[in-house]
Amino acid sequence: MARSIPNHIIDEIRNRTSIVDVISSRVPLKQSGSTFKACCPFHKEKTPSFTVNPSRESFKCFGCGEGGDVFSFLMKHDGMTFMDAVEMLADRCGVKLEFGDDGGAASAAKRLLALHTEVAEFYRRCLLQMKGAEGARKYLKSRALMDDIVERFKIGYAPETPGTLEKFASAHKYTIEEIAAAGLGAPLDNPRPGRNLHDRFRGRLMFPICDTQGRVIAFSGRVLDSAKSPAKYVNSPETDIFKKSRVLYALDKAQRKIVAAPHREAIICEGQIDVIRCHACGFDRAVASQGTAFTEEHAKLLKRYADSAVLVFDQDPAGQKAAVRTGAVLLAAGIPVRVAHMPEGEDPDSFLRSNPPEAFQKVLDEAVGLVPFHVAYLRAQESSPDSEGAAGRIAAGVLQTIAICRNEVHKARMLQETAELMRIPEEALQSELNGIEEVLKRQQETAGRRAEVRGGGVTAAATRGALPMRDDIPFEEPMTYVDDEVAAGGIGFAGAGATKNGIAADLPDRVDVSVCELLVHTFYDDKQVVTLMAELLPSWLVKGSVCRRAVAGFYDALRDGEDKLVELQEADEAVGEFIGSLAVAPNKTGGRENFTALDLAHDLILTQWRRRCKARKAQLEPAAGSADSPEAARRRMELMLAERRLMRWEEGEATVRELAAKETEPETSSELTLQSKSPADETPSVEQASDAMDNPGEEPGIEYEQLMPEEEMESGVEYDDY
Repeated sequence: MARSIPNHIIDEIRNRTSIVDVISSRVPLKQSGSTFKACCPFHKEKTPSFTVNPSRESFKCFGCGEGGDVFSFLMKHDGMTFMDAVEMLADRCGVKLEFGDDGGAASAAKRLLALHTEVAEFYRRCLLQMKGAEGARKYLKSRALMDDIVERFKIGYAPETPGTLEKFASAHKYTIEEIAAAGLGAPLDNPRPGRNLHDRFRGRLMFPICDTQGRVIAFSGRVLDSAKSPAKYVNSPETDIFKKSRVLYALDKAQRKIVAAPHREAIICEGQIDVIRCHACGFDRAVASQGTAFTEEHAKLLKRYADSAVLVFDQDPAGQKAAVRTGAVLLAAGIPVRVAHMPEGEDPDSFLRSNPPEAFQKVLDEAVGLVPFHVAYLRAQESSPDSEGAAGRIAAGVLQTIAICRNEVHKARMLQETAELMRIPEEALQSELNGIEEVLKRQQETAGRRAEVRGGGVTAAATRGALPMRDDIPFEEPMTYVDDEVAAGGIGFAGAGATKNGIAADLPDRVDVSVCELLVHTFYDDKQVVTLMAELLPSWLVKGSVCRRAVAGFYDALRDGEDKLVELQEADEAVGEFIGSLAVAPNKTGGRENFTALDLAHDLILTQWRRRCKARKAQLEPAAGSADSPEAARRRMELMLAERRLMRWEEGEATVRELAAKETEPETSSELTLQSKSPADETPSVEQASDAMDNPGEEPGIEYEQLMPEEEMESGVEYDDY
């Protein structure tokens, strides 16, 4: 039976593979600007007309006309079949192949696509014909969304009536399991005849989400009656055909317009209604990320069509911060960025409803480069922006953005622009930039080495060039991937030093600080990460007293409300100062290819439990001259096997959950202080001794069943344009 490979696996192989590396191993390439040239391997020529474009991941010979992607090159040059080319490149870049057949994954994906197409048409008919959809029709009219644009974006309505999806599935020969696999509904705990599913989107205005081929792969639902649901906006969960980090809303409609536009410039908005409004008014180059912050995968996808981008975000602090971060992501992908300045309180939707298209075009034309926007944004954060200290912080923040740019010409121009705006000698800025780039380079190399050691399928070559994304604040030592060999060290703020009697083991180490840093930067934006850590990483596993109190405070705030965290910071000066120092440090918790905040959470959880197993195993070692008991030996073997399983999340998650369920807080902290230390670690520094404090009391446990379910957290995401 013929084998097939899911499209998302093919896309992952293509994204991880450098077409330049593959072709240069067979044809000598010479760089020419942003492309590479050679004499064509498919016909005889003396003047090079064979071009490889790394940003498009394609090749083209302007002599014989041969062209294509990396797969077609291997098929034409090496005589491989498509499957041979896929398997060879998968092995090269470390992607695990998943095969299907007519009754497997490929067939299931086709069924899912067909299901989404038919459901979208059904929701569309409901909007047009149902009496119960009158509220949805009135809402669209109130937002001035006319019939033609509603039809163009296939906007529909999910009926309020229970059991509608089951009737639809029965009529169209789909199973309950397929409806659930598509994320359209969830099985009820207490099913009854005709009622086996809870409709995820019932009573909502429906916005289909399409892939680049225009196929419906997911939905977004907007609540019409806010009294019925606190979740204003609900997305489909990720499925076999929908990965939100690989989808840009309306790119299927915008891609040809972007390619044909001057400078191939894309318009990036924050929300779907903004995008729809732009398209309705003739600005059909607009796209938006789908239910997540703009990622490197989004930038790579956009790079296939766009050579530049203009950001049109809200002017509130959240919108400006998002513009800086999105601009940095695009810049790292080689896409020059401009930022449009919208009038206060306006977004593209509201502005275009009250102004002619010419006014919006003027806003786009007057968009400024990322550097001037970033400088202005950072100056607005300072109480005395012209002071010497503020100038240093602003310059450091802007240099962070410049450092990730891979185009040397563009980088030089941005550096010159920064020097002029801040009236700082360019030589001084260049010196600082060199230091930042050196640290980023070391961070890349470290990430690559650890990826290779852990066998995660990502080689050093795959991580090369994947610079870390960080927020717009001065550079500090980056958050690193964690492992078992982490040396203890002090932190440069009051209260985080030694205990009153100078026990160096109570100092927070890099793992504990990384736990706190992750919580600081995800607590308000990514409850999935925080909830997972609260469930599987108890605060008593954290060794340093200040770190431990901070972690417990975050968990309490997750359970009791965000004000709880504010109360902790006010009541505990050391913890407040610690959290404050992390909050103004760079956000290094994600935004890098093959590395997200959730990946880091998995890494930290595994590391803390490995340390716990090591400590328990050391406790079970027999004393000198004593006989070893069979029970102790058996228990040590169990702990050793657990340590091995805790190296990778795929194998270690079950072990973590088992340990978290049965392990309790030790009566003393001695077993949590075991680590390899140099003799210098035994004596605290003068600064640590001066900041000595008592160990805190034990923290109360958390009833995890009170935490918000993952589905409700997903549905709780709100967008400003709705």
